[in-house]
Amino acid sequence: MNAQLAASPMPPLSQWPAGLHDDVPPQIYHRRELGVVNNGAIKELLRTPAHYRAWVVGAEQPDTPALAFGRALHCLVLEPQHFAREYAEHPEFGDLRTKAAKEARDAWMAAHPDVELVASDDWQRMHAMRDAVMAHPIAGKLFTGGVAESTAIWTDAQHGLVCKARMDYYVASRGLVIDLKSTDDASEHGFAASIVRYHYHVQHAHYASAFQSLGHELRAFLFVAVEKSEPYAVAVHCIDADAEGRGMELRDRAMSRLNDCLQTDTWPSYEPTIHRLALPRWALND
Repeated sequence: MNAQLAASPMPPLSQWPAGLHDDVPPQIYHRRELGVVNNGAIKELLRTPAHYRAWVVGAEQPDTPALAFGRALHCLVLEPQHFAREYAEHPEFGDLRTKAAKEARDAWMAAHPDVELVASDDWQRMHAMRDAVMAHPIAGKLFTGGVAESTAIWTDAQHGLVCKARMDYYVASRGLVIDLKSTDDASEHGFAASIVRYHYHVQHAHYASAFQSLGHELRAFLFVAVEKSEPYAVAVHCIDADAEGRGMELRDRAMSRLNDCLQTDTWPSYEPTIHRLALPRWALND
């Protein structure tokens, strides 16, 4: 962080200099700004501009158990020193209907005010997933020599929009970005479906734009997928050229749509017409 930023309250990322930053707090990165593009903004724009606008100005949604678990898993794998300070397995206090158990709980909570508690079964599961990642002959060697949660800030050359991206793990010496994903199915077929459903190919395109704009080499963008149930199978994936091209196409569509909306201050939803619907192909088969 430069001296001017460090000397004042942290401004929004639209006011930060372009580049790669290793010191952006999560609450600053995740602050939503109209016209500042990250992967989440692109997802909403590909739905409709109205959904994007509501997402920007709306209140933050409370954590779901799945999101909280995923955030803790990322911290455990990518930043174990932070995990040790910020998380703890939920202690057993006994029968909370008794005075002694309530006093033990209250005393423990008072002594650990900034610790996020994780249920014992989730604690065991996330550690098993971490161990599976680190034991994998490829994945276990990827999370070394780099920086976790590095943030890229740049202005898109084609669309003139300020962009941001936050990488799970970046190894500058190898031009390598690794994205850790927990999933129900890490197989090639299963994870390909997740790429389409969650727009991971669009995320890839957005990150590639960052590296091109900032003049850094991106040799590979890898997904480390770890399943959320036993045997906690792990697979490492990258997308092919067709998927890369489709991701770029969708990102460009979202960026053009946002520029049009910003210039006209109109945020349309679905087309005002009657839509003729066809059943999905799978529904037509007995």
